[in-house]
Amino acid sequence: MDANGTRFHLLLGRDDWAGCSVAISSGKKLPLAVWKVKPSRAEGGLSWNDERKEVTLQPRLFNFTSRDTLPLLDNRRGAGRDRYGNWYWIDETSRKVRVLSTGSGETSYFWPVPEDCACREESHGDFQPRDKEQPAAPLSLCGLAVTEDHYLVVGVLEPAGLLIFDLHTGGEPRQLFWPASLPFVPFDMAPRPGGGVWILDRTNRRYWALDRHFNPIGPEGGDALLADAQADDFQPIEQSSSHGNARRLFPGSFSLLQSPLSPSDPISIEALPDGTVLILDYDPTQSFSRIYRYRFGEQLPDKLSTEAILSLIEEERQSDFTLTGYDIAFVPEHDETGQRVQDRLYVVAADGNQSYAFRLCLRDQKIELQPIAEYLPMRLFGGKAIVAAGSGAYYDFAENWIPLVQQRRPRYVSEATLTTPVFDGRDPDCVWHRLMLDARIPPETIVEIWSRAANDESDLPLTQWQREPQPYLRGDGTEIPFLRWSQSITCGASGNATLGDGTWELLFQRARGRYLQLRIRLSGDERSTPRLRALRAYYPRFSYLANYLPGVYREDEQSASFLDRFLANVEGLYTTLEDKIAAVQVLLDVRSAPKEVLDWLAGWFGVALDPSWDEPKQRMFIAHAMDFFQYRGTIRGVTMALHLALDACADETIFSVASARRPNEEIRIVEKYLTRQMPAVVLGDPTELSGLRAVTPDPSWQPAQGRASLSQRYAAFIGDAANPESLQYPLVPPADPDTAAQWTQFSQTTVGFVPSTAATERITWQSILTGRYAHIESLNAAHHTNYQKFDDIFVPRDLPTVEAAQQDWTDFVLDPKPVRTPVARLLWQDFLARRYRRIKALNQVYGTTWTSFEMVALPDELPNDGAPLQDWFQFEAVVMAMQRTAHRFTVLLPVPASLAFDPNEHQRRLDLSRRIIDLEKPAHTVFDVKFYWAMFRVGEARLQLDTIIDQGSRAPQLMPQLILGQGFVGESYLAPPVPEDANDRYILGRDPFVPTPN
Repeated sequence: MDANGTRFHLLLGRDDWAGCSVAISSGKKLPLAVWKVKPSRAEGGLSWNDERKEVTLQPRLFNFTSRDTLPLLDNRRGAGRDRYGNWYWIDETSRKVRVLSTGSGETSYFWPVPEDCACREESHGDFQPRDKEQPAAPLSLCGLAVTEDHYLVVGVLEPAGLLIFDLHTGGEPRQLFWPASLPFVPFDMAPRPGGGVWILDRTNRRYWALDRHFNPIGPEGGDALLADAQADDFQPIEQSSSHGNARRLFPGSFSLLQSPLSPSDPISIEALPDGTVLILDYDPTQSFSRIYRYRFGEQLPDKLSTEAILSLIEEERQSDFTLTGYDIAFVPEHDETGQRVQDRLYVVAADGNQSYAFRLCLRDQKIELQPIAEYLPMRLFGGKAIVAAGSGAYYDFAENWIPLVQQRRPRYVSEATLTTPVFDGRDPDCVWHRLMLDARIPPETIVEIWSRAANDESDLPLTQWQREPQPYLRGDGTEIPFLRWSQSITCGASGNATLGDGTWELLFQRARGRYLQLRIRLSGDERSTPRLRALRAYYPRFSYLANYLPGVYREDEQSASFLDRFLANVEGLYTTLEDKIAAVQVLLDVRSAPKEVLDWLAGWFGVALDPSWDEPKQRMFIAHAMDFFQYRGTIRGVTMALHLALDACADETIFSVASARRPNEEIRIVEKYLTRQMPAVVLGDPTELSGLRAVTPDPSWQPAQGRASLSQRYAAFIGDAANPESLQYPLVPPADPDTAAQWTQFSQTTVGFVPSTAATERITWQSILTGRYAHIESLNAAHHTNYQKFDDIFVPRDLPTVEAAQQDWTDFVLDPKPVRTPVARLLWQDFLARRYRRIKALNQVYGTTWTSFEMVALPDELPNDGAPLQDWFQFEAVVMAMQRTAHRFTVLLPVPASLAFDPNEHQRRLDLSRRIIDLEKPAHTVFDVKFYWAMFRVGEARLQLDTIIDQGSRAPQLMPQLILGQGFVGESYLAPPVPEDANDRYILGRDPFVPTPN
């Protein structure tokens, strides 16, 4: 109902459209109620598209006929693809397995390994047999599949059994033999959902089931005896129990010879997600193949036949059309191009030129084949197999495997006409208002509409049809306020108006009566079709003439009718606006608000949305705006902002509290103050590493050991141990670069920090005196000293007694200029003031004569033992370490593999990250941004099972797999094997293979 109280009748979905009827060539009307049971069935030239939920003209399948050589069933030996994209198949000799590697793109023999590829001959010691063992005869192979657990299973004809390859751990296969009493001739295989494999025995018309541990699953009573129960020769004296081996049975197979119908020549097997199997029957004498469905030993009553394809074939060609299946492939439901694609079954025609696609729809516990009008050519099909892998099907082309791709060859019937059910307007002489069609009407197609109305439903068949105006495409989208369109149909205002996609509208001209019925004719050029998604018929008309104008305007019936319809155009505009005002609450919820109002909605929070964000990300941010702002200015807030800007697939976990503590957080923020006592790599910063280095363990020096001990260690470190008394550990780095480097290393390893305050204070004091005294002689005369040059001047250890020196020092420490007031001195004075409270207490401990804490100088040589040395050590190790690292942090961003060789994108992400951090960080903090590789590097980690050997800016996605003797470290990567502690998977070479006894 709209703002004026006008209601509408709606046709939406399969069941609603199935209430219509369609005109056929004989002039009769055929109900479309069959769509409720069989949606894809075409009636009278119309068809229902179950995936797009639309009514279309009946599609016609493009069919290609060729006289190429037909593929032979003997060519079908088995093929499969593993999860990494490697293809395996049995070669023409049926003796070997070939592989197409996804990394190198080369085809080679997988098994048996050629002799020239053997690494080395196995050694058995000095004693060897006189006659070498003769090589075993090659096995005859047929049937191949790759299971979900990443095993390669190959059927063996003689001796009957299987070869099981562990594709994770590699190595030689495990051979599983079948009992001689059970006939076993494998022909085709299919992986079972959850692990295991289905095996089709074409010769004996039966199939086998193996679980994920490769134990056969068979029917009751069909077991073969492997070994009878046998008691041990030695038994306990007490007869309470006996020891021995229990009887061992081998489960049998499931027979396909069941009534009322059974396959005469089963040639292909496919697994369905519900645990059932589809088996294709091959009968060249029949025009169409049957497909049987089994649940273990039970044949299900599904009537599946490729004859369903006839609904897409022209009537004049149906008598000559045949579809005998050569092979089948099942692709489960998946997402593709933004929409959900239902289950697909691909059937290869016996001529090998084309595949035919069917939907598998479950109706009343039965599967129905719904043909799809897709042209799927198979160019030079080799006949090995059609294989379902991922979200598509593949077929062999020479020694390659190419995807089965649809070629756009749309074909439809030229026209069809449907009649809607009768709509009830509730009131006599109801004036029907408007018709809205949510549809796609391309320019080369036409939709024509007729209407008839009557006050008595029985009078409708006798009422004349009246042609309505041609509908037009609304420029502002649908009339329903703030409706968000799905991806299958877009609003005309979104730029697709030229494609005819949107809401189409017409005004009923003379439709008056309680009951209304519509006739809609769809026409096309046989290559395009209109697509009707929804229909809305509004009633009764809200008349501006009757509600707002005087009665004199209604006296003349003809002019009143024209005026009423004319004013309806204005009413349609105003009603749309009134509906939006009445539904304004939709704008206040981010889940229902249209895309164009998201910026306005974000303005309520005082933010502007990033124009580069897509619509889902914008909605997600607005929905979690309160979560975002409560963490603003914190590490969590900065991480949120970076994830929003940089993540390719940002989701709501960004704002969850649990994600703040997740151990695998890719964006790392390292606060500098945490690195004062531990290396940055411990906190997640690998960029500070310089590789492994040999470090001699040496206990750190402590102030309680005295200054003499520190000086002795320093003398021994620099190689002057013979004269330790004459050398004192300096607080200022030496002038010689080599000695300064040694002093820095010694300070880091022995003292635990590098002194920095004394050098700053001494340089500042020397620069002040240099400016006051032109020559060193003038300074010596004034201060009563004997310095040789200004660089030899030391900072006063105590308040100078000479008047000139005392005045210079007073002017120096009390000068308010920042350049003459080092922060370190102020921190040192505050540190002493908090510890000693009064200057007399300080003077008593230090033996000085300072008049106030503001006059105290920073020490530029090691203080005396005791409290002065302890104060200096704590000040440098704690206070200054905190000062140098406070309010500073580093943001570490992972380098995506796609950006490894794109410097422009790399710089763009760096600039974007800096702008975001600058906006989100606290104002008083300083930061830097670095990129890191989220992987191990040789020399910085022990090699484990999940280690990737890499170098620099190369990612494993861009490099081949490492092969010993062929690859190089830094140019290859190690393929991950299965974890050795994996208990949910049978591992060849580790676990004994013993079939489960019944």
